[in-house]
Amino acid sequence: MSRSGSLGLDVEILRRLSSDRLVRVLEDAPGAKDLIIDGELMKMLDRIAGATLLRKHGVQKMYRLERLPPPIQSSQRVYVVRPTLVTMKYVADHVHADRQTHPEIRIHVVVVPRITTWVTSLVEEEGLFGIITMHEFTPDFIPLDDDLLSLEMNSFFRDAFLDGEYSACLSIARALQTLQGLYGNIPNVVAHGRASKAVLNALDILTEQGSPTKSNRTPDIGHLFVFDRDADYVTPLLSQLTYEGALDEYFGIHAGVVEFPEVVVGKDAARKVPLNSKDTIYDNIRNRHFAGVSSYLITRAREVKAKKDQAQNMTTAEMKDFVANELRTLQSLQKTLQLHLSACEEITKQMRRDFDTLLKTEHGLVTGASNTSEVQTFLKNCIARMLPIAANLRLLCLYSLTQDGFSRRDYETISTELMNAYGHKQLITLYNLRQLGLVSYSDSTLNIVTGASSNISNAPLQGRLAQVTSLIPKKDSGWRAASKRLRLIPDTDKPVDLHNPTDMSYVFNGAYTPVIPKVVGDVLSGRSNQSLADTLKVLPGTSVLRSASPGSGVVPRVALVLVLGGLTFAEIAAFRLLALTSSTRIILASTSTTTGTELISAVVEN
Repeated sequence: MSRSGSLGLDVEILRRLSSDRLVRVLEDAPGAKDLIIDGELMKMLDRIAGATLLRKHGVQKMYRLERLPPPIQSSQRVYVVRPTLVTMKYVADHVHADRQTHPEIRIHVVVVPRITTWVTSLVEEEGLFGIITMHEFTPDFIPLDDDLLSLEMNSFFRDAFLDGEYSACLSIARALQTLQGLYGNIPNVVAHGRASKAVLNALDILTEQGSPTKSNRTPDIGHLFVFDRDADYVTPLLSQLTYEGALDEYFGIHAGVVEFPEVVVGKDAARKVPLNSKDTIYDNIRNRHFAGVSSYLITRAREVKAKKDQAQNMTTAEMKDFVANELRTLQSLQKTLQLHLSACEEITKQMRRDFDTLLKTEHGLVTGASNTSEVQTFLKNCIARMLPIAANLRLLCLYSLTQDGFSRRDYETISTELMNAYGHKQLITLYNLRQLGLVSYSDSTLNIVTGASSNISNAPLQGRLAQVTSLIPKKDSGWRAASKRLRLIPDTDKPVDLHNPTDMSYVFNGAYTPVIPKVVGDVLSGRSNQSLADTLKVLPGTSVLRSASPGSGVVPRVALVLVLGGLTFAEIAAFRLLALTSSTRIILASTSTTTGTELISAVVEN
């Protein structure tokens, strides 16, 4: 399933804007310089500006930021770092060490995305105020493809949803302001969640401070959707079944690049491969269900081989034309096909031996077909087998969300087994998961009454009833009620075609439709704001709905969907199918792409 065309909206200009901004920062340190880059920013910078451009603007050597300073090659150093305690302390230690041997060295520190007050305080505490020159670099959205944008804020999920640090929302708002400056103010807005609301508030302030003339242009984008990741935790927790999702689960896709190991490449070194629609083979398999990818690749490989075999019967003139025009393309296709076939084989080998059971368990949890005691037994067995902790916590969280929490007894049993297997430091991990709302538990009604008897017995009868009633789960709350209200579980009487899909639930074998694509699809199909507002109430968080003013003209069939906290490739595949079926250009944006394992790992206590 390939995607629709770009429909005349060029997002590559965003890369050029970020590149120009980075060049201006580098030119603030004129002359030869060493560049020391925070490891978390290297792939992003590579997307914005390659090594050639950096060298053109004076960069002599590039190093990854480590605890010990690299050798000095130039008279000045430029650090490009995130505003985190560890990275800034490394920089401070480097400066102190380097100035002892090279007191004349000039130091520039570029903070991405912005300088915070505590960064300035740390510089002063280290006695480096006036010694180092501070700069800010706030990148715009980075195009990973013509329909996929990323800010590469990999720590946003933990920072915002666990630590309550929302300062990055200003940088996100600035990136949206740049988009609106290029394509016009977006008339229709749907936002859901605390971070989304913070981004919109910051965007409103920035828009008021900006030039009023830009707001009069005709918009190229008709709808803006902004969602917090916690509006739908179930989707990232489920195993991804599209080819692109499987690549991310097993090899990792970062900033649109996958690093295939030696066993896939067939050489002594790993190989980094950019993944985008320019590769026609990849564009045709990326959104396919994994079960149908190998057969497609084998069929194409046979077609390529047949074309090459035809050369044996060609005349001299035909052979000359074939070599000049087709041979190189066929050889390139053959290498690409072999690469992805090898990747499919390696993914199949790496799949855990009970993958089918895991899949049946996951899908049974979301559809309600699973026996909860059997699921708990399976989870306990996985813990006893000492599988990677993120994999087990992923299933633990999925169970908790879809069953609207554990009973207290079951939670205590499983958490005890988890800590016995992985150490008591995981008590902090479980606390983090509860803070995020990924895990919850409740007492039984009997325990509630017994535990509260001393407080309730002296209260009036009406007050006692109110206290007890407030502790009983509400009928229309929880994930099960939300899935029913949003119609996330497809009708079992209508089987989903996995190989020629027309329903977005194909990304999970037809068992479940991701929430965010479902809501966006409902809006694009013409659902009223009042109906939408009532529906969104079943999701965690609050909503903001804005509509185009009457008489504002035809709304373009272009939508921008921004997910704060990470976007999975299963959702991306679902959105691409929605774009085809709704005849709408959908541009996806996020703080980063992610998987359930990455979300869980971000809050695991190491």
